[in-house]
Amino acid sequence: MDGPDDLDVGGWLVKHRADLDRAEAEWLERLAEFDRDGLWALDGHFSCATWLVWRTDMARSTAFEKLRIAHELTRRPVIADAFRQGRLSYSAVRAITRMDRPDQQVDEALVDLAQSGQTTILDIERVVRSYMLYADQERPPAEDPQRVRDVRIRRGDDGTGQIAITLSDIEIEEFAAALQAFIDLRYRSELVDQTSAEDPDASADPGAVDESSAEDPGAFEEAPVEKASRAARKADAFIDLINAGLAGADQGHAAGDDRYMVHLVTRDGGQSLSLLNGTPFHPSDAARINCDCSTVNHFVRDNGEPLNLGRRTREWTTAQRRSINVRDGGHCRFPGCQFTHYDIHHLQWWEAGGATDVANGVCECRRHHRMLHAGYRVEGDPYGELRFYRPDDTFVGATYPASARALSAVGVR
Repeated sequence: MDGPDDLDVGGWLVKHRADLDRAEAEWLERLAEFDRDGLWALDGHFSCATWLVWRTDMARSTAFEKLRIAHELTRRPVIADAFRQGRLSYSAVRAITRMDRPDQQVDEALVDLAQSGQTTILDIERVVRSYMLYADQERPPAEDPQRVRDVRIRRGDDGTGQIAITLSDIEIEEFAAALQAFIDLRYRSELVDQTSAEDPDASADPGAVDESSAEDPGAFEEAPVEKASRAARKADAFIDLINAGLAGADQGHAAGDDRYMVHLVTRDGGQSLSLLNGTPFHPSDAARINCDCSTVNHFVRDNGEPLNLGRRTREWTTAQRRSINVRDGGHCRFPGCQFTHYDIHHLQWWEAGGATDVANGVCECRRHHRMLHAGYRVEGDPYGELRFYRPDDTFVGATYPASARALSAVGVR
């Protein structure tokens, strides 16, 4: 393949970066049309974002970002034209399209600024932030403050993750008060006991917590009270709050439901341990949560097959649901779907003589379950390849029983 000469590598990189930006502009234009026409629904998906995650191997956050920019470009022809002509980079477009429907004159000024050669992307982002700040000051308060409320769970790849919660002002105050109460419940008695043991005559302040003892703010394991940082104390108290809420839900009956348990999967004769989705799990963590959590331990045969517990009735037993849950990785088996709330679908329908057996059951979310009873079909082996077809018999895609086999294929145990 022809490449740049050593003396002209920089020029080659600049030229081809511009080519990539122009191609990105065309791709985003087509993406907006594809989403607007709802063509992703032909593959049985709920949204264009989930289709992108499946078909293009994008991260979920990247898929939403691409869609945001694509639709914003359709509303802002000045930015779209400059991007298509290579006068704006993708990074500049991403920053500029964060503005909420500015006037055309604003877009023209931003394009001139970006291609002046005297600004960086950081400068453009600062201009965008300033504009948004002034625009927010002129905008009347939202009529429905509840519309932005949300809880998002972001799982990391290092054994930790983040929970982003967006609440109203009063709900934030209620949460902060509840969290502080659980911090006090967890640590106050220990501080009193510790102070009393060291100096029986000391008048301990039960609310006094030594902030000077804070250590690594990123610590996430429970630490002794004399070593726990403020961050670790809040994390411990938050988990206490969650556990207390679950224990009290539905008069304590909710904690017994499988969907509210931690499921651990043991493979290779006990040599490997993972969560349902295949995420590796450290044995020391398993030992810790087994002491005081609702857990279900699943033992899987060497060939990946969970314990087969068949029963010829229409209703699935708890043991059967658990086995199917383990095999399918804890989510819907429809191509590209990652929904973790699902029904158990009879691969061979009950009405057609299908048995209520683990080998005939497959996890399907509610929407895809309905689709499989309304024209779409699936065939194959739940322990191997499942092939999905549209009502016109065209092929949608295939899925397999999951993460553990993918991990073992690359030597991860």
